[in-house]
Order: sequence, then C-alpha cells, then structure tokens
Amino acid sequence: MDHIIPRYSRHALLKMIGEEGQAKIEKSRVFIAGLGALGSLIAILLARAGVCFLRVVDPDSPELHNLHRQILYDESDLARGLSKAEIAKQRLVEANSAVEVEAIATAIGLDNVHELISGVDLVVDALDNMKARYFINDAIVRRGIPYVFGGAVEAAGNVMTIIPGRTPCLRCLWPDPAAVEDHPKASSVGILSSAATTVASIEVTETLKVLVGSLDNILPGLLVMDFWRNQFQIAKVKPDPSCMCNRSASLPEGEPI
Repeated sequence: MDHIIPRYSRHALLKMIGEEGQAKIEKSRVFIAGLGALGSLIAILLARAGVCFLRVVDPDSPELHNLHRQILYDESDLARGLSKAEIAKQRLVEANSAVEVEAIATAIGLDNVHELISGVDLVVDALDNMKARYFINDAIVRRGIPYVFGGAVEAAGNVMTIIPGRTPCLRCLWPDPAAVEDHPKASSVGILSSAATTVASIEVTETLKVLVGSLDNILPGLLVMDFWRNQFQIAKVKPDPSCMCNRSASLPEGEPI
C-alpha cells in the first residue's frame, strides 16, 4: 500500500508551524467578518489550513461586478438567490469536509457584535465598512480576542494585528471614527484584484502566527502597501494612553461608538 501523506503535512513541515502548531490550528475557531474580495480568499485558505470552525458573516448576495476579485463565487451563483455566506459554506465544506462552517447572512452592528465574536479564538477583518470595524474592535478589546485588521482599495492595502493587552488597537490608529468614515471605497474608486488577494494572504499569515502562538513575529505596526508602485512600509502605531484599550476593564458594556 502506498504511503498516505497527511493532509496538512506541508504546513507541519514548516519550522515555524510544525506538528504542534498544526494541531493548534486544527483546534482553532475563527470569525471571518465579510466575504467579499478579502474574505473569499481568507475563508478558502483558513478552511484548507484545517481551522476546525469558521463563522462566516456577510449580508449580501453575489453580483456580477464581484466576480473579478471575489473568488468564492462564479457566474452560476448570480441567479441562485443565495447569500454569500450560504455559498461560502457550501464551497468551504467541499474543500475540507472536516471544517465546521457557520454561515450568517447579516450585517454587523452594535446589537449583534458580541454574539458574533462569542466562542472564537480570533477575528479576521474582511469588511468595507468602517463603523462595523469599530464595533468589532471595541468588542474584541472588551473580550481580549485577537483581531487581524485589513483593508484594500485601488492598488493599496493595510494590515495590522491587534492583540488586546499587547498591541495598540484600531482606536489608537484612528481615534476618531468620523474622520475615517469617508475613506475611499472600491465602489467609488475601484480595486485591483491582486491587491485584495495579497492583503488577504497577509491577513491569513498573521492569523496563523497568532493561532500557533508566534506572537513575537506579528506585524509591529500598520503594514502599508502600494502594489502599483511596489512600495511597502510598516508604520509604527503608538498606544494611546487615553484609548479604551487601556481602560477596557472599566468600560461599560455596550458603550456607543
């Protein structure tokens, strides 16, 4: 009988993951917020990496203009009447039947964010909604759950890994939500498909670092990328002494943004 190579052997062979790290990945529970350009690839890679539970959340259904970059969906999905979350669940389970996928077709708000992050080890951001990002940031700070923030628009991208009690949070980066509410969106300025998939890949790498416990190797700030000009830098983010992440123990539950 031919020797059967274990499914995740190529990850387990990596010195930075190993069999112990892969075992941690297979016991991990992750919430993916958004299933568009970023979330599509994030979900695929984490499911194939063996994460045991994925909660995938997006209120929308696929549209034709999504298909150039949202690789979970194809033309046949446009007329099915299913949400992105439902389609994602089908495709992810087909890719790895050992992964449990909870699909929720809803928008993220103050009324449900704590329920959505409940019972997970990490949250991955794949949103295009700044208000929802702040809902998640504030909730993960209260609960002490790691959060991998990421965004892509035009030919640019950002990634930052937030570990409550160890790193600055989103409010340290952008203290005033109103000041970033009007940041450009793909719907108005476009998005380079390869920029989105590259940002998603970096977010997955940061996620795996956290899941295996390699916290000393996470990004030391905000990774800023311009893919068209081949410019990459890490901007240092200083903890804000007045930020909620430094007073989370006394922050009232449900404090509005």
